[in-house]
Amino acid sequence: MIYYLLFIIYYLLFIIYYLKQKQKKLSLEKERSLQFTKNLLDKTEEERKRIASDLHDSVSHELLSLKHSFEVSQLQLNEKVDSIINDIRAISRNLHPVLFEKIGLEASLEQFIERIQNTHLFMISSEINYQDGLTTEKELQIYRIVQEAVSNIIKYADAIAAKVILTENKDIVILEIIDNGKGFNVKETLEKKDSFGLHNMIERSKAIGGQAHITSTDKGTKIVVQIKK
Repeated sequence: MIYYLLFIIYYLLFIIYYLKQKQKKLSLEKERSLQFTKNLLDKTEEERKRIASDLHDSVSHELLSLKHSFEVSQLQLNEKVDSIINDIRAISRNLHPVLFEKIGLEASLEQFIERIQNTHLFMISSEINYQDGLTTEKELQIYRIVQEAVSNIIKYADAIAAKVILTENKDIVILEIIDNGKGFNVKETLEKKDSFGLHNMIERSKAIGGQAHITSTDKGTKIVVQIKK
């Protein structure tokens, strides 16, 4: 009887040890995955910033010089060059929001929303009550999540309106993107290989210590991201 009890005790201890080791391994893998994702996002932003600087400082300057050299005699060429310059500036803004570090998240989001309204037949509004509770790096990822979400709405949702809400309390920052589109099956879409946009938002949320929740019906889609301060 004693040997039987000892066997059970040793067996239970072994199970506990095994489960603890497994949990430790899973936690380590999760930490490594999050760090990898964060490093990937950081490197992507660095590259985007470099390209944005090259486009703005080099290419735009050369095109302006070209415009001035033909200014007197070739009006049509001037108009074409103006169009190219505007396109390059738009690409530059998409790669890295101009003056983001200086004007902050709220102003950058408002500029982005204004551009969307000016370039698409689409009503989008914002409600922002944010007091700079996160680092600039985390704010930039929030900006990218909004960019991705709005882009998806315009491409796929058949929505006529959307709203971006950013609020915070003493513990968390909450981002919400809501639209009145046709909706989709979240689980099925996430399992598809071409659902990069949704996974991009989810991974960006994880990388800044947050969590993304996506719900969708035939009356619209709601994305909620909660980030711990």
